[in-house]
Order: sequence, then structure tokens, then C-alpha cells
Amino acid sequence: MRVVSGDSHVVEPHDLWTSKLAVTKYADRAPTMAPGSAGYEFRIDGLAPFPVGLAGAAGRRSDDLSNEGELREGGWNTAARLDDMDLDGIAAEVLYPSVGMSVVQAPDHDYQLACIRAYNDWLVEFCALAPDRLVGLALTPVYDVDVAVAEIDRTHRLGLRGALIPAVPTEGHYAEPRFDAMWAALSDRNVPVSFHVLTGGRAYDPTLGSGIRLIGLMSPVHHIQNTLGLLMFGKVFDRHPALKVVSAEHDGGWVAHYGYRMEQMYDRHHNWLGQGIALDRSPTEYLRSRVWYTFQK
Repeated sequence: MRVVSGDSHVVEPHDLWTSKLAVTKYADRAPTMAPGSAGYEFRIDGLAPFPVGLAGAAGRRSDDLSNEGELREGGWNTAARLDDMDLDGIAAEVLYPSVGMSVVQAPDHDYQLACIRAYNDWLVEFCALAPDRLVGLALTPVYDVDVAVAEIDRTHRLGLRGALIPAVPTEGHYAEPRFDAMWAALSDRNVPVSFHVLTGGRAYDPTLGSGIRLIGLMSPVHHIQNTLGLLMFGKVFDRHPALKVVSAEHDGGWVAHYGYRMEQMYDRHHNWLGQGIALDRSPTEYLRSRVWYTFQK
């Protein structure tokens, strides 16, 4: 049996940004790895530190997860990565970032773009040694649609085969007409767009003030449901019939009930979309034909 991992992660090397940004005006602000109070962490200007050890958890039991200990070299070394894939019986992987998912939240947009481009350039190099087995997804900035389109085009020409965008844009929402140029750029190039957990969002406390972090782990399921509803009822799917969307690491057991609920609400309350406004398909048709789902074991 040929096994393909639809949601694997690199662990960015400690010198990715310090080397890539060394000759830029952001050299002294480049994300860097440093020892923290509980193991090593990446420090990104304007953001909370990112605990590297928790991201590089491959090969560890749940009871052993912490921010301390050695990381597997396969996180950033292509040859070691291929050895790990052979060990696990994995034929190919779709690759997401780890630290990079925080980079898209940097409030300084020019700095954010420099960090994003540095990551994407490194990922191109990482995948180039085994393009038949390593499928890289480009980080994509969404604070400016023209900037997003330019990076989608650049990374597609460099060989990356998907795009990862934040859960919500910096301002507004993804069904606004201004984002149509981005959806068209993805559709025209046959580039699937992924929404992954932990890729940012506006200030919101998913613990409802309790501070119980485990509650927050459930909130991404709610976020992706709202995003898919927006793409349907905001008619993004209808305006861009070739758009392919990936729900990454939100699991999939909720999809059947979500589809049932969407059908029920649309059948009964479709006039809430506005008089005379209708979808081209039923909600479950979009969920079946336009969205792919990854899950964890």
C-alpha cells in the first residue's frame, strides 16, 4: 500500500532566518532560536516565543512531550527526512511549517513578508532534492491582496505546489470581492489552498476566560466550520468553481454532522442570504467536491 501523509511538518533550522535575512535591513530582527525558561524557543519580533521542542515531537510518546530534549534532524535535513519517511513507510508528504505558522501573524507587514519569502525560498531548496516525495506549501501573506497574488505566482514558478493562508485575514473577511484576485490566482494555477490550525486569528479567548488551554484545542474545529460556511454562503466557491480547499489538522469526524446542519439551515433559511440569492450547489456538494480534510491518528 502506498501511504501519503497529507499533513506533515518541517521544523525550521535555527539559522533559516538569520542566514536568509543576513544582508537585508531585517538582519538584526531575524527570527532566531535561543534558550528559554523551558527549553529552546524561536523568538520572532513582535510575537510571543515559539516553543520548538513541542513542534518537533516526532518519535515521542504523549507522556514525553515537552519543550526539552533533542529534535530529529529530519525536521530540517532532507536526507534525514527521507530516511525517516522510509522508516515509517511513507511514500510522500505534504509539508507545512512549524515556526512559520507564527510568522504570518507578525504585525510589521514588510518584516512579515521578508520572513515569509525567506521561509518559502528555504522550503524550495528543501524539497528540490526529492520533488516526487516532498510537496511544499508556500506561506502566503494576506494583509494585501496584490502582495498575496505576487507571492502565489512567485512560489508556484519556483515549484511549491500549494498555499497556506491564515485562518482569517488581517482585516475584513475572505468573501469580500477584494480577495477574488487571490482566489483566482490560486484557481488559475491549480494551487490548493490550506487552512491549518494555529495560523492566526483575531483576538479571541477560546477558553472563555477560564485559562484552561485544553479547551482552546477544540476551537480550530469551530473556526474551519465558519470559514467553510463563509466560502459557501459568501459565494466564493461559486465565483471560483476550480478553487480547492484543504482543512488541515481539524480532523474529520465533524464533517457529516456539519453537512447535515448546513443542508437543514439552507433549506429552511436560505432567504437570509438575501432575496433572490441562491447557491449553485447544495452545501454538502461543496463539502464533498471542493474540500479535502486531514486528520490525526
